Amino acid sequence: MKSIKSKIIVFSMLATLIPSLGLGILSFQQNETMISENVTRELRALTNYANRELDLWIKEQILVVRELATSKILIEGLSSGSQPQKNKFIKQQKALEIYLKSVHKRLETVLELTVVDIEGEIIASNVDSPFPVALSQNWPQDASIQGDVVGPPQWNANYATAILSISVPVLSVDDFILGALIVTFDLRNIQPSLKDKVKSPPGDVLLLDKDGLIMLASDVSIINTDTPASLEPGALRRLQDNPGELEVFHGPRQENVVGLAYMSEKPPITIIANRSHKLIYAAWEQQRDLYIGLISIIIFVVTTIAFRMSHAIVAPLQKLIDATEKIVKGDLNVELTNTRRDELGQLTRMFNQMTGKLRQSQAEITAASVAMQQKNQLLETLSATDSLTGLYNRSKLNSIISEQLARYERTRRPFAVLMIDVDNFKTLNDSLGHVVGDEVIAAIAKNISQCIRNVDFAARYGGDEFVIILTEANVDEAMKTAERIRTHVADVYCSTLDKILQVTLSIGVIQSESQDKSVTSLLSRVDSALYEAKHAGRDQVYCMQPPQSNGTI
Repeated sequence: MKSIKSKIIVFSMLATLIPSLGLGILSFQQNETMISENVTRELRALTNYANRELDLWIKEQILVVRELATSKILIEGLSSGSQPQKNKFIKQQKALEIYLKSVHKRLETVLELTVVDIEGEIIASNVDSPFPVALSQNWPQDASIQGDVVGPPQWNANYATAILSISVPVLSVDDFILGALIVTFDLRNIQPSLKDKVKSPPGDVLLLDKDGLIMLASDVSIINTDTPASLEPGALRRLQDNPGELEVFHGPRQENVVGLAYMSEKPPITIIANRSHKLIYAAWEQQRDLYIGLISIIIFVVTTIAFRMSHAIVAPLQKLIDATEKIVKGDLNVELTNTRRDELGQLTRMFNQMTGKLRQSQAEITAASVAMQQKNQLLETLSATDSLTGLYNRSKLNSIISEQLARYERTRRPFAVLMIDVDNFKTLNDSLGHVVGDEVIAAIAKNISQCIRNVDFAARYGGDEFVIILTEANVDEAMKTAERIRTHVADVYCSTLDKILQVTLSIGVIQSESQDKSVTSLLSRVDSALYEAKHAGRDQVYCMQPPQSNGTI
């Protein structure tokens, strides 16, 4: 009897746990993978945005230094240094110092301005003790070739901030190198631009120098002006060895974070974007704990029911043993005929009740399995679409383009790509508000969907950019579709403002060609076509024709 009782209990637990645990584990694994992919995409967007803003900022400062290097005072001051009149040179030197100090007062981003001669000796500076001048051994020959020299960013304890030095040669009226103007900038001025407070995804951006010190962060509370923090050497090495790949490490706030790195060569800076591991996986862990609790309750309930049902067996009758063996083997369609009214009849009735409950439990498990599969399908759909417009997202777009390129490689049947940009959308968004901007984007997406065929694909490429894939279509057909879209969305009704807004689009069009070997190269060509459309005055379609011809509408 103990053997029969144990078999019933074990079987009931397995029949309940195996489907539930299997489907639950699979669901949580897929959910975790989706979270990881979304976080990777968002953090990559953060590093790309920060790198772009840093590059633009440095270029702006280079233009400032170049303009200062053409000052007549600098040229005359350095020219007088080669003349024998010592008194005149001293006067010019003082004039240079006064000029540099006046320039420093006008430029908030500048910490120091230093002028050196052709030998690298300091002629004048706006401070009494300027930073040591670090020019190359082959200067000024290198200056005549390279021109501007951007030094590596570093943390400076005297100013308690990160600094960046830019050297520009000072040329005479005859284009001879007289010396150099070295300007040291305060990198804190770029801190507000590291992350867009509205459009950027959540997370922190860190700028590290070549020694791994955190020079700058999108969140000023991370930076310690007394002793700048640094990442764990092992974590920093993993991030630098695998740029763009997600890593889990100990962050500057002494908590586990998820982040990735981008390596900038000019200047040599490591850009790291990270988010709190706890905040990312909080909802996932809550669902996991709830799932474990439900499974524990099910185990307890099933074990209790099985034990009571097995305890009801009072005699080792062969008929009941045979029926029990069928149940253990998985056959729940067991129904014993009951013709007796004694103890055996009572036991048979209880056995039939037990098998009925097992069948009911199996039906409930099957129903739960179907419901979970439906939820998984919904999650898969959400992972491939943009929440605002309902169009495909960037990740799904890359997959579609890869499939089209592979099909084109096999069949040589061309397909066309349209890249659409809403003209002056930032101005509309800033003047009318983000709610109106989102409504306009959603309305444009709806109109785009109405203007293309069922076999075509439409995706939201960025904030106000869309990409359309026209399957088995040439440039002529693509141009007609582009014009139809452009004219169709000219008037957009805004329910928030209760009026019609005038919206124009710039559209770039290309047709697949044999040299398109990757998603990046294809999108680069259509982006160039879009640029031509905007450069030509916006509100028009530009077609990047094959090499034998080209055309613009």
